[in-house]
Amino acid sequence: MGFKEAKNYISELHKKQDDPYLWPDYLTGLPDKNAIVQKIREIYDQLGKESIAIIRIADIQPYLIKYGPDKHAQIIQWAAGILKTTADKHKGFVGACCTHDFVAVCNTKNLGSFINEASRLFEKKALTFYNKEDLKKGKVLSFMREGRKIDIGFMKFIVCSISDKAQVPKDKILPHIGKLCLEIEKGQYP
Repeated sequence: MGFKEAKNYISELHKKQDDPYLWPDYLTGLPDKNAIVQKIREIYDQLGKESIAIIRIADIQPYLIKYGPDKHAQIIQWAAGILKTTADKHKGFVGACCTHDFVAVCNTKNLGSFINEASRLFEKKALTFYNKEDLKKGKVLSFMREGRKIDIGFMKFIVCSISDKAQVPKDKILPHIGKLCLEIEKGQYP
């Protein structure tokens, strides 16, 4: 399971995109925020057994700065395809939250294997969007900040999850874990 299934998913998505009323999120074909909120409501009392995760495409902005937006939609669709097919394999749910953010709901004991598999597949696919020079250097951009050299690498998933309802009220879950993802992403480059 992996690229073949994701590619099939994208092919089917393109067919369905001809009629935008068939899918809540036109770009990815995934359920949108309304479906995500409903899913969280449904499983909130099962947190512990179930987990909620935000999966963000990290380091996509440096890619867009250097390479431009021509492949932006394709990158997002590959992320969606990989997440959807991997979530299906692990009996989970995935929806599109924002342009570069996805929300997954998965059995807590399956969450780690789902995230690891999806991350591995996405990182491998992401490398195909870079030129040979960047792949050889192992980075996309490099600059100095406050006397320190900052190297920015390749796109990957950053994941934050919650599996305990005592941590955060139902209506604050997405903003809470979204903020954690942002802090992790910002913290990569002090």
